[in-house]
Amino acid sequence: MTIQLSEKTIKGKKIRTSNQRVEEIVALWSEVPAMKLEGEFFAVYSNYESNFRGDYDLLIGNEEANYPDSTVIYEGKYVKIPVKQASPEAVGEAWQGIWKDEELEKRRTYKSDVEHYRKDGTVVIYLSV
Repeated sequence: MTIQLSEKTIKGKKIRTSNQRVEEIVALWSEVPAMKLEGEFFAVYSNYESNFRGDYDLLIGNEEANYPDSTVIYEGKYVKIPVKQASPEAVGEAWQGIWKDEELEKRRTYKSDVEHYRKDGTVVIYLSV
C-alpha cells in the first residue's frame, strides 16, 4: 500500500553504517533504553550512498528527543509495510523480504526509509518511492 507522509524532523543518535556492519547497528540499538524515548520513536535510514548495499545514515529517536543529531523524514509517497510482530527478528525478516523484492527495488528512491515504533507496540516500515 502506498501512502503520503508529512515531513518530520527526528532527533536522536546517529551513525554512518551499512548492512554489512551489523555489529554497529546492534550497538546503536543497545543504547535505545538509555535514551528514554517517550511514546513513539523512529529508526530513520537516509543519506544513502547508493541502495541497501551501500553506506547510509541510521538515526534512532523521535521529534521530542533532546539530542544534537537530527534527520528528516521527507514528505512524499511511501510504501507501507506492516511488520508481523514487534520483535527484532520480525523486523529483520521484513527487511530481508524487502531486499529480495525486485519490483519494489525498482520503485525505491532511497530518500528516507523509516521503521515506526508505535505507541500501541506495533511496527511499520515505510519505504520512500
